[in-house]
Amino acid sequence: MSQAIVIGAGLAGSSAAERLAARGWTITLIERAPAPGQGASGNLAGVLRPLPSLDNNRLAQLTATGFRHAREHFAALTAAGLPLRWGQTGVLHLARDDRHAATQQQVAATQLPAAGEFCFVDRERASQLAGWPVANGGWWFPDGGWVDPASLCRANLARHAAAITPHYGCEVAQIGRHAELWHANDAGGRVIAAAPVLILANASDARRFAPAAHLPLRAARGQVSHLPAATGSAPGIVVCRLGYVTPAIDGLRCAGATFAVDDEQTELREADHAENLAKLDFILPGYSKDHRPGSARWPGRLSAAVTGSPADDRGRCRRRRD
Repeated sequence: MSQAIVIGAGLAGSSAAERLAARGWTITLIERAPAPGQGASGNLAGVLRPLPSLDNNRLAQLTATGFRHAREHFAALTAAGLPLRWGQTGVLHLARDDRHAATQQQVAATQLPAAGEFCFVDRERASQLAGWPVANGGWWFPDGGWVDPASLCRANLARHAAAITPHYGCEVAQIGRHAELWHANDAGGRVIAAAPVLILANASDARRFAPAAHLPLRAARGQVSHLPAATGSAPGIVVCRLGYVTPAIDGLRCAGATFAVDDEQTELREADHAENLAKLDFILPGYSKDHRPGSARWPGRLSAAVTGSPADDRGRCRRRRD
């Protein structure tokens, strides 16, 4: 029987564990937090949609395939009665400006996406979908939506629970390979687990281990702002344009997010809330007038994403604006 150690119980680690367990592997999952999905995977909501491009590049193909798989996977988890929280509300990706709108129209016209994947809608239709006047048309992904990432982590691990042995609140201090087995040791040198395969799914913290110290991983600070929202209030869909805003989820609406590479500060910042509200006004003009942060204690959440080399950071930022 194939065996593996997975370090990290966020989206990456729980997904890897679930897919391997589905294929008959036994997994030892090690997570330093007391439960899965507590880091960057602990945000209230993540946006589910692909990233089309005019040249249908590798990123576009990868996200399209991932988008289709995610929808099928979420449906299977839900059918199995697992505690996944998600909403297939649709995602509206507004154009930044007229030039970008023309590109979006060209992508939709030349790629001829299948019905239900995406289409371009004009400003009038986009405003109807958002329930708010918007400045441009954009791509409409009717099968897109939002997902509670931590609930996805929990559902992944519950699906094949008999094959996955979790160790929560457990810190791996060192990894090493001996006699064809990877060993994960705690600070006292005790072996937590040993297996032929080791998967590092602990974000930029992976560089703490000698075998992964060369990887071009860097942490990026991201702050999301939480706005009070009544059930049924607009927008009832996810809307993106140099940022994003979600529907009401448990009385809150997520707006954001900031993205600061190599910023290790862990407290919420009023300036970041203000940046998020500026993005919100760019998405839905005038929407933020009734939402003014009075301090950094204004509700929100801070998490750390992972990015690559400095050159990749610039590319990533461009893609985030598309």
